[in-house]
Amino acid sequence: MLIFVMALLVQGDVPVLGAPNARPAFECAEHVTDARARRSCLSALASAAADDLRAAHEAARQEARESDLDSGNLFNAEASLDQAQASWTRYRDAECVRRGSLMFISDSSREEMILDCQISLDRARAAELLEH
Repeated sequence: MLIFVMALLVQGDVPVLGAPNARPAFECAEHVTDARARRSCLSALASAAADDLRAAHEAARQEARESDLDSGNLFNAEASLDQAQASWTRYRDAECVRRGSLMFISDSSREEMILDCQISLDRARAAELLEH
């Protein structure tokens, strides 16, 4: 079977998928044996992801504000965006705690898993806000 798939790839009949985005925990894998450094790495990634999310939200707010001006505030786009973002933040926090609670590991490892989740979801939300 492997030979068949490889032959298809060589022929170009099967699209080659790109590597999936690295999980934040993998981005900090160089610190696998140093918990303090790993936590520092994850904290730095979390801070950067939060900054990117704030910038994307602000860009979306500006777009919503312009829409409100164009429509005479008929659709309350800015208020709707802010409500959606607040709801999304509550979802992110609850979802990441849920994911962490599924693991029977130490508290510090669970906290790292929650950070990993928050970074991933913040990055995805920032991309989503910039797309729409």
